[in-house]
Amino acid sequence: MKKTFILVIAVMFGMTAGIRANAATTSVMSTSTVVASASSSDWDSVLNSYEKYVNEYIAVYKKVQAGDTSAYSKMASLMEKYQKLAEQLENAKDEMTASQLARLQKINAKLAKAIQ
Repeated sequence: MKKTFILVIAVMFGMTAGIRANAATTSVMSTSTVVASASSSDWDSVLNSYEKYVNEYIAVYKKVQAGDTSAYSKMASLMEKYQKLAEQLENAKDEMTASQLARLQKINAKLAKAIQ
């Protein structure tokens, strides 16, 4: 079970790193080149959900690292949430404002730091 957890973490971290790399590239572009076809508040809502998810994930991750085997089942349900959020974020990366991209990077950095 621990091997499965490590594999899940590796996959998740890889997906997060890809989103972070794309966000970093996009944030370097000038604000005028970022076209927002969706409402800015829509992406703020997605970022709020993602940040809430990351906080929950970090808490469960710490429990797993401490040997709490009951946290493994929670980790599985978190992966389902992550897949939905990752898809939304991937679709949003070209439509977010510079400040939203910076927030995404900050959230991803928090996650990366927590799972190191």
